[in-house]
Amino acid sequence: MQKIELMNKIKVYGEVLFATIVWGAAYPFTKHVVALISPLSLVFVRCLFASILMLVFVRINFKKYLRLDLILKLVVMSVIGISVQQFSQCYALKYTASTNAGFIIALTPIIIVLIELFWGEKISTNKIIAFVSGLLGCLIVMYSLGRFSLSLPSTKGDLVFLTSSFTWAFYVVLTKRWFKGYPQNEVTAITMIIALITLIPFEFKYSLVSEIKNLDMLGYISLAYLCLFSSFLGYLFWNDAVSKLGAVKSSYFIYDEPFATIISAYLLLGEKVMPLTLVGGALILIGVYFVLKVENGKALEYG
Repeated sequence: MQKIELMNKIKVYGEVLFATIVWGAAYPFTKHVVALISPLSLVFVRCLFASILMLVFVRINFKKYLRLDLILKLVVMSVIGISVQQFSQCYALKYTASTNAGFIIALTPIIIVLIELFWGEKISTNKIIAFVSGLLGCLIVMYSLGRFSLSLPSTKGDLVFLTSSFTWAFYVVLTKRWFKGYPQNEVTAITMIIALITLIPFEFKYSLVSEIKNLDMLGYISLAYLCLFSSFLGYLFWNDAVSKLGAVKSSYFIYDEPFATIISAYLLLGEKVMPLTLVGGALILIGVYFVLKVENGKALEYG
């Protein structure tokens, strides 16, 4: 029984780590693609292929979601967590560096904690340590990369990207609160399909898919990565982890995203890694450790 419980925890933590690392590494890929096609085209193509994959690999019982209140909730989650979320990020990356994006999204745990505190969730000592360590690590990395300066058009991109921190925070919290007890793979698949449906009118008007021909070889590779890993597996794994770990605990793993962005930007775009960046990265990992740490000699509990 204990072995099964351990394996379940390893699976859940593996899922949330996979999602955050994949998303953090995705920003340089996204930046390359939006230099060749429009942000709206990228969002539509991602939703299209992710929806197809989810219809193929996820068994969905649509009937149990045919209630007005659930449909409205799914639409809200789809708009803020997929359509607006992805478009704001893609649009912002036309104007700002991918590493900027990796650190701005790291503000999400702060927003989630504030939302959950407002709704009465208790924050344990380990969570506070994780929160502070991760935030400090992000600030050190930002300083090492000179990300505290304001300049146009980068600042415009940064401000637009900041909106995605808020939309993602609400998406995470609402996923846990509105669909606790529902199969998260189904919820994820349905919200992705709804996002695709809301974007279809734009496809008819602008022929978004036709822009794919403008991509170069790296662009096609980047698009495949974004569709398969970011939009398909990333969303599936993340929502499953949130349903089991809770919104606050899952959100601390977002501190891994800047680390993943730095590595991805170095490999893909040739951006240099500063020594102080590694110090900040170490503090981020310490924050993750305290999320996983055993409390009071007992196994870490979900929620």
